[in-house]
Amino acid sequence: MATIDDLKFQEFEDAADLLAANPDATTVSIDDSEDTGGGHRGRRAGEEEEDSLGNEDSDKTGLLAGQKKTAPFWTFEYYQTFFDVDTYQVLDRIKGSVLPIPGRNFVRLYVRSNPDLYGPIWICATLIFTISISGNLSNFLLHWGEPQYHYVPEFRKVSIAATAIYAYTWLVPLALWGFLSWRHSKVMSMVSYSFLEIVCVYGYSLFIYIPTSILWILHYEVLRWVLMSIAMCLSGAVLMLTFWPALREDNRKVAISTLVAIMLLHVLLAVGCGVSQQISHY
Repeated sequence: MATIDDLKFQEFEDAADLLAANPDATTVSIDDSEDTGGGHRGRRAGEEEEDSLGNEDSDKTGLLAGQKKTAPFWTFEYYQTFFDVDTYQVLDRIKGSVLPIPGRNFVRLYVRSNPDLYGPIWICATLIFTISISGNLSNFLLHWGEPQYHYVPEFRKVSIAATAIYAYTWLVPLALWGFLSWRHSKVMSMVSYSFLEIVCVYGYSLFIYIPTSILWILHYEVLRWVLMSIAMCLSGAVLMLTFWPALREDNRKVAISTLVAIMLLHVLLAVGCGVSQQISHY
C-alpha cells in the first residue's frame, strides 16, 4: 500500500518531468488543491449563508410592507392626512378662489395633488364669526347714541350662521358628489371628483365672503348689496369653472340644469347672509 510520502514523491517526479518538457507549465500540489477546494467551499458556504439571511430579511421586509395598511377611520391618524397641508398651499388656494381665471380648473390646479379640510373648516368658522360679529356691531353702531336703545348681543346669529354655512359646505357637496358619481357610471368620459375635492372647492370658494361680511358694518345698503353681488359672482365663477369640465360630456340639458342648481343654491346662501344683516337693523 502506497503511503502519503510515496504519493508526494511521485507527484514531485511528475512535476519535474512536466517542467522539463514544458517550462511554462504550472503545477498545483495536492495540499494546494485541498486548500483551494476548502476555500471555495468555505466561500460558497458563506455566500449561501448570506443569501439565506438576505432572503430571510427580504421576506421579513415584504411581510412588514404587506402589513402596513391605512389607519382605520376611527383613529386620529386617519383624519390627520386631511390636514397635511402647509401655509403656502392654503394661501395659494385662497388666491385661486378669489381670482378665478377662465380655462383654469380649481381642482386640477390647486386641490387634486393634496385635498385638505384644514382650509374649508377654518374658512367656514371664520365666516360664521365675522357674519355674527359684524351684524351685532353694525346694529350697535346704527343705534348708538339713542337714549331708549339698550344693546343686547344676538347670539342666535352664531347658531343660524353656523347651521346655514356648514349645511351648505357639507350637504350640498355630498348631494353633488352622489349625482356626479351616478352620471359618471352612465357617461364614462365624464371627469370624476372625489367628495373631499368637492368639499375643498366649496370651502375655499366662501373665503371671499369674509372680507365682504366685515365691510357690511358700513351703513350703506347699496354698497352692501354691491359687495355681496361681487362676492357671489367671484365665488360662483369658481364653482362654474370647476364643475363645468365634469358636466360638459353629459347630456346638454342635464349639464345646464346641474349648473343652474349649483348657482341657485349659491345665490340663496349669499342672499340669506345679506338679508340676515339687513333684518338685524330693525
